[in-house]
Amino acid sequence: MPGEVFLRSERVTLRTVEPEDAELLQRARNDPDLREGLLFRSPSTRGEVEAFIEESVEGDDESQNLLICVSDEPIGAVDLFDIHRESATLAYWLLPDHHGDGYATEAVALVIDHAFDTLGLNHLVAWTIGYNGASQALLGRLGFSHEGTYREHVFRKGEHHDTEHYGILADEWTGSESILDGGSPD
Repeated sequence: MPGEVFLRSERVTLRTVEPEDAELLQRARNDPDLREGLLFRSPSTRGEVEAFIEESVEGDDESQNLLICVSDEPIGAVDLFDIHRESATLAYWLLPDHHGDGYATEAVALVIDHAFDTLGLNHLVAWTIGYNGASQALLGRLGFSHEGTYREHVFRKGEHHDTEHYGILADEWTGSESILDGGSPD
């Protein structure tokens, strides 16, 4: 595992993104099943991904990008970005072979703990494309509230789609332990 361990639970480890992870990130950006949700419209070259790692991951104080690992194998990512004094935006993805096992729920819960308990943030936001019911269900399990709909906000799969926007406040968060003890897989 090339990156340093940042957070850990029973089943997942979150580690820093390193230059050696360019292949995984490129595969995710170009995977037809992931590309739509990640909002990439054109193929990403290795050079573009390496530049992203250098500029956005290594040199950005307003984001924290972590890889989700199971048994030391990276299977996805969870990111906090646009981190400001009171708020940040949350994003996450898993490789398709790892959907439905609860790894995203566990990883995102760890990052929420970190955002509220360590960074002292008060509000997290996340959004999904309207047809991504699995991601909306994950946010619901974690206690996020639906805060609004941006009508026809993105163009995907040949048509315009709404995006659904969610948020959670620090005093609404019950902690990862309560979620993971009784949580269900995503």
